[in-house]
Amino acid sequence: MDEICFIYRNRILSSFEQFDYMPAIGGVSRVKGLGILMLLAALSLSACGDQKKKTNKVLTRVNGHEITATQLEAELQYASGTAEENVVQQQSMRKQAMEALIDREILLEEAVRNKLDRDPKLRQVIERFKTQAIVQAYLESKGANLAKPSKAEIDAYFQSHPELFARRKVLDIEQLAIAAKDFSGALKLQMDTTQSLNRMEGWLKQHNIAYAKTQLTYTSADLPAEIIGKIKNLGRNHLFVMQDGKQTLLCALTELRDSPVTGDAATGQIERYLLNKKMQEVAAAEIARLRSSAKLEYVDKSAGLITEESPASASVPEKPVAIAPGEKGRHEVAEVK
Repeated sequence: MDEICFIYRNRILSSFEQFDYMPAIGGVSRVKGLGILMLLAALSLSACGDQKKKTNKVLTRVNGHEITATQLEAELQYASGTAEENVVQQQSMRKQAMEALIDREILLEEAVRNKLDRDPKLRQVIERFKTQAIVQAYLESKGANLAKPSKAEIDAYFQSHPELFARRKVLDIEQLAIAAKDFSGALKLQMDTTQSLNRMEGWLKQHNIAYAKTQLTYTSADLPAEIIGKIKNLGRNHLFVMQDGKQTLLCALTELRDSPVTGDAATGQIERYLLNKKMQEVAAAEIARLRSSAKLEYVDKSAGLITEESPASASVPEKPVAIAPGEKGRHEVAEVK
């Protein structure tokens, strides 16, 4: 049994993840943040609903409260969907969005009736998302004229990351996940002498150690190259250990295969990644510029909040884009040692 120890610090951005270039403002993506903002802000705005100008078409009334065409379009803007959807699909989405608005209005009325809109904690949440949305919009305006990455930039990224593309590998790993506190000296000794994960599973049952058995898939984008090499050298069914947060993973490699990605397949995702990286740089530069002229005073110096280097002045860490078309399983590890 081998212990493969490393710390996996960079979270992989898969092709299905929402890019977020402002993690310092709460780590909520723009779509998710604005969606929650739209829901929560309604609570604080409900008291002045009769005073708003009726400048757009009324589509529905719920207990006398109007739902307008503008609200429906805003709901559709943040719904999942693509421009390629046909007329029937678009109409179905509009109906679903309208039903969601009706449900939300009914729930809102009940929440206000129960005076939840007066809850100080909820008001703090509303204010937090309101601030985040405004700041996010400001940073987007600063990067609105950014040029899309050129073909040369995309090709350069593709060529400089063969482990993600041309030489991409996929690893199927069978795991027994146990609590880190249960990884004792006796268990380690058993791992050293046991020849299969099935026998290890029997040992865990015999000693009443809780575990969860899974078969997970990793790619060469998920794990550092040196760890891929170590696992490859161990060969199939050789037992090893990885740490994932508060869990210890008793592992065995069941399959290692090549799964290359072509330049054409990677182009769109690389383009989005590089553009997002540019937006991160714009955000960091703008924060640094504004902080340099801001009057900043730490009032309570005993609170341990003073940092030698501001978050904005730190370089933006590179997060490689992970492309995994058609793969099943988990492609992300929060922290592995």
